[in-house]
Amino acid sequence: GVVWAEKFADDTWDYDINNSGHGRTGPPENRMMGSSTMIAGTNKDASGQWIKGDAKDMVKRISVWDKRNKSNGRKTLNIANSEITRICQVLGIVENVKQRGAEIFRECEKYKMMRGRTTTVFSAACLYAACRELGVSKTLTDFTKICYARRSDISAYYRLIIKTLDLTVNIMSPVDYISRIGSNTIPPISVSIQQKAVKLLKELDGKEGKDPVGLASAALYYCCSLKGFDYTQRTIAIAAGITEVTIRNRIKDMTKQLKDVKTVGDSQSGWDEGNNNNG
Repeated sequence: GVVWAEKFADDTWDYDINNSGHGRTGPPENRMMGSSTMIAGTNKDASGQWIKGDAKDMVKRISVWDKRNKSNGRKTLNIANSEITRICQVLGIVENVKQRGAEIFRECEKYKMMRGRTTTVFSAACLYAACRELGVSKTLTDFTKICYARRSDISAYYRLIIKTLDLTVNIMSPVDYISRIGSNTIPPISVSIQQKAVKLLKELDGKEGKDPVGLASAALYYCCSLKGFDYTQRTIAIAAGITEVTIRNRIKDMTKQLKDVKTVGDSQSGWDEGNNNNG
């Protein structure tokens, strides 16, 4: 039961090794963990005692420099980091996407893009751009519900960020939304139906330019109808956050394409049988 040896310090090299070969030890630095202390002007210490003499002048001087430091863009950055952290907690976004969203916001701040724009809405647009860049299946509707902002504002800021920073965003696939829509449906759709919907979407063509959420919802409803499950279009539309009209339009395109494929397959099999008989 005696501890023979124990390692108390992380002495591994960090990623930011400079040219001289020296670097900082420990885990990588988190740029979002900035100083966010507030110095009150009550002239009292932590125990509630009055500050007097030279200590009072020193605290006043520290308070002035703290305000000057925060007025130089630091206050805006703290608000953005807090909003990005809040959105990630609500939507369940992972840490690397959160760090990328904060990095995009800092890059936008270098271009002076915050003038005349709301910090909270702009930080949400930066996080949405990070989700699109890293392929995370979050929609504008998800951000609009929790950001207390209009969808048009977030979309406009997002287009500005993509254009200014020249970011390469991924085109979201309908397959990425199958699991989320199936889990949000009441009652949840079984995994076997979700797998059939994924297989159906992979066989379809002409998905470019269509809403991936609408295609995923239509595929789930179509597979549920084939199996005889009692899921209405309204139930799946509420789970996906879209309208029933979108699902009906996508189902029309889907069934038309499936009928064309079946017709071509039947004619091809008949042609093969005729050739075999002639042979």
